Amino acid sequence: MNSVSDDSLPLGEPPVVEHPIPNGVTEVAQRLVQFPFTPPDAKLKEKDALSVSKDWFTTHDKSEIDRLDNLDFYASSGPQSVGVVPKLHNTSAGIEIYQLPPTLGKHLVEVPPVTYRTMDIQEFEKVGEQARTTGHPDCTQAWADLRAMAKSGNPRIVLSGGKLVYGALAQNPRGENSSPEDYWTVGAIRGHSFYKVLSSREPVASVLNLNDVKALQDLALAQDMTRGVILDSIFRQVDRLGNISVAVLQHYVTAEGQVKWDDKISDKDKAEAVSPLLALKRIMYKDNDDGMNWGRDSISVTPILNETHHIDQTIYNRLQWLAALMQDSEPGSDEKIKDYFVNVVHISGENYDKLKASLIKQAASLKNRVESKDIQLDLDFEGTMKKLYAKEVEAAQAAKSTATATTSATSVEGTPTPAP
Repeated sequence: MNSVSDDSLPLGEPPVVEHPIPNGVTEVAQRLVQFPFTPPDAKLKEKDALSVSKDWFTTHDKSEIDRLDNLDFYASSGPQSVGVVPKLHNTSAGIEIYQLPPTLGKHLVEVPPVTYRTMDIQEFEKVGEQARTTGHPDCTQAWADLRAMAKSGNPRIVLSGGKLVYGALAQNPRGENSSPEDYWTVGAIRGHSFYKVLSSREPVASVLNLNDVKALQDLALAQDMTRGVILDSIFRQVDRLGNISVAVLQHYVTAEGQVKWDDKISDKDKAEAVSPLLALKRIMYKDNDDGMNWGRDSISVTPILNETHHIDQTIYNRLQWLAALMQDSEPGSDEKIKDYFVNVVHISGENYDKLKASLIKQAASLKNRVESKDIQLDLDFEGTMKKLYAKEVEAAQAAKSTATATTSATSVEGTPTPAP
């Protein structure tokens, strides 16, 4: 395996991490490669293509993908050593990668980070042979189909040359051995308090008291849910319900007026917070292994989207922006985006064309619903949190300004008079 330093590498330089293996074949993992266009509302760090806030690529995204890229399927020990086994439960076929505790030998799904990964076909077939009988008939059949595709060299999973299979490597935060205790069905979603916000035709401000910090929880979950169902509708994700998880993250507002959140808060984070640290539940969409079912007439989350009357301005604007680019709103933009999806994301040209059609259709549908006032663009979690702590931000900035002025004055007054 090529050595990679602890410092996360620049985006797309190089675009892959190589994993030479004993039989002479080299497997590769795809690093985070920048999308060829940047939304007008995203503010990027200079020369880094990362967002200064949590609205585009983040340093956390890049480091997590680098961590996945460097997992070694073949090392017998060490920090990159992992267990490689077939998935034998529930409905879909796949390979599960387990991190091993130091004492364990090698015997053994915000959307989580995901990376492109190839695997030696002989090793893949060894794993697949362990899945001739699984804990679920659909999974058994899915593995039979997958083995057949590998044996026939089907280009949907086998690279030209026939020595490598390819697919996606994703983090599964909670595992899929059983349904979580907060199993989500359409009925369960309708029973949550945030659903009352989404399904109401009244403005959000009429349903929630936006001057009360307690409103932030419903706003956060409502925003997460709508963003997820829109994405699932575009990608035709049919296996969503039961694959929704909840994570508790710490949220705070900085002196610069930015809203930040993470699962771990450092002393530096605490120092820059001017608001209390708020522990809020956020929805996590995982196990995205049953999407792009273009022939399906309906998907599991369609009812929720149809019943939703509020979304946030950011996802609406970006969806319209991307749909326009896919229709050459800039010269050659559709060709550049297709090249990205085919050569970086590694979907087929046919799949891209269907994805493009699905996205443009969804953008148009939402635009019609917004223009007819069936949907209001008034879900604003971050904006509401900023307003709630605007006085604290103002006070912090005033104190910083005073301190800067005092330092400047001291510097001027302390400057010695030049000798004649």
